[in-house]
Amino acid sequence: MPTVLDEIVEKTAELSSEERRELIQLLQEQEKKSRLKGSLSISSVFVNLESNNKKNPSLNIEWLKKNRHEYAGNYVALKDGEFVAFGKTIKEADVKAKEKGVKNPLLHYIPAEDEEVWGGW
Repeated sequence: MPTVLDEIVEKTAELSSEERRELIQLLQEQEKKSRLKGSLSISSVFVNLESNNKKNPSLNIEWLKKNRHEYAGNYVALKDGEFVAFGKTIKEADVKAKEKGVKNPLLHYIPAEDEEVWGGW
């Protein structure tokens, strides 16, 4: 019976070179954050691929506070506090954002209220 790690490795083989680089960057950022905090405790996943969302990061946070209930259980793509797209997977939300001309949105998972969220290595 394959482990979760085996399944992840298998899925990464299907990714493009750019998607693998983005995944590596995400994992490196998560590892860095976990070292700074002492342990990794994630209630949501933030992916900021470039500095394009640094115009005013609090705009994205405000949008999430006001609208999270509408998109629970989905990934949302935001750009400078503006909603761009959403999807069931991070890739789906990113592709939809790119179709709208937004190259590097903030991609954020909003857990459902009854969903258990965990993180760790």
